Amino acid sequence: MKIIKHCAQTFPTTATGFLVGMDAKSTLEVTNSFPFPTVDLPPTDSHHDNNTPSNQAAAAPRAKGNMVYQTEMIKKLREVNVDANNVGWYTSANLGNFVNMNMIENQHQYQKELNERTVAIVYDVSRSSQGSLSLRAFRLSPAFMLAYKENKFTTETSVPTFFPGENSAIIS
Repeated sequence: MKIIKHCAQTFPTTATGFLVGMDAKSTLEVTNSFPFPTVDLPPTDSHHDNNTPSNQAAAAPRAKGNMVYQTEMIKKLREVNVDANNVGWYTSANLGNFVNMNMIENQHQYQKELNERTVAIVYDVSRSSQGSLSLRAFRLSPAFMLAYKENKFTTETSVPTFFPGENSAIIS
């Protein structure tokens, strides 16, 4: 519910945050989520600005400051006896549009740096507002991870292969 609320509040700007939970045998349990801190950006005159709030939010999962934020938050949760591990991140989407370089780079970093089982949860605000909940979990396939690592991937020649969540019970 926290993911849905955060994404709906920031719509149409992209919302992102990180997920904590437990990796128990064959089930990845997401027990909590935390939005990434927002940054106030100065206004610009450019029509093609990569520094827009949406672009900043989309790149937030791999931002150095947010990596520190995640580590500190998990440390504080453990101090109060909450079993918490970083199990992925989430982002909002609009009408199914979420596969872009930010998504790929974020998920690649999570799977490479943290754990190959980390997931990206995508909540589609527009589709959900049409009557059915659109909340899906994804991972990059091992073949795509290898191609990306070897720089054999370009957006023009390759389409990333995502593994959709194998079991809808991964979200609890």
